[in-house]
Amino acid sequence: MPLPDVLKNEGIIGVGGVYCGALDAGEAALRPLRAFGPPTADTFAQIPYSQAQVMADFLWPRGQLNYWKSSYLKELSDGAIDTIVECYAKAPSRRTIVVVEHNGDGAMNRVDENATAFGQRRWPYNLLVTSIWDSPAESDANIRWTREFFDAMQPYLADEVYVNYLGDEGHDRVRTAYGAKYERLVALKDKYDPTNFFQRNQNIRPSGRAS
Repeated sequence: MPLPDVLKNEGIIGVGGVYCGALDAGEAALRPLRAFGPPTADTFAQIPYSQAQVMADFLWPRGQLNYWKSSYLKELSDGAIDTIVECYAKAPSRRTIVVVEHNGDGAMNRVDENATAFGQRRWPYNLLVTSIWDSPAESDANIRWTREFFDAMQPYLADEVYVNYLGDEGHDRVRTAYGAKYERLVALKDKYDPTNFFQRNQNIRPSGRAS
């Protein structure tokens, strides 16, 4: 990305997003953000949606070791912000990225909670801690830091998680991702895949199988 050198050598805070609508309305929505600071770099531009889909890929390059933890924030409170800043300052790897996603009050919130398998539509923010490092010798330190960070955030986290951000965290965590709708999904699994042939994912187990 066309970033100044200072942003390649220092820890940074970035704000990213996609506006799907009239160009002039998008420019108006960005104006207060651009006026605040001003930013050291501004890469917002009119681009194809296919480009928007891969615009952050450079942050998570192939071949790196990584360990993720994620959950929804009850709110973006001062305590949550202070804890994020304090913990991130101790990150053992400069490649590590902490994402706070603003889900907002847009289209996703206008869908009924029970209409789709995906839920958790009422939480305004999602926290994603993505530790990234180079050498296996650094694994223990980075995994430990990620877990300690996540433990420190517990007072601010909802007991729910976005399924796309789950790692190998056990079956109970998969249940947490779907909440009360999990049993409805099991019923569908029993009907269409009772042998659990499709299991290479965050698996919904049919009722007749333990794994």
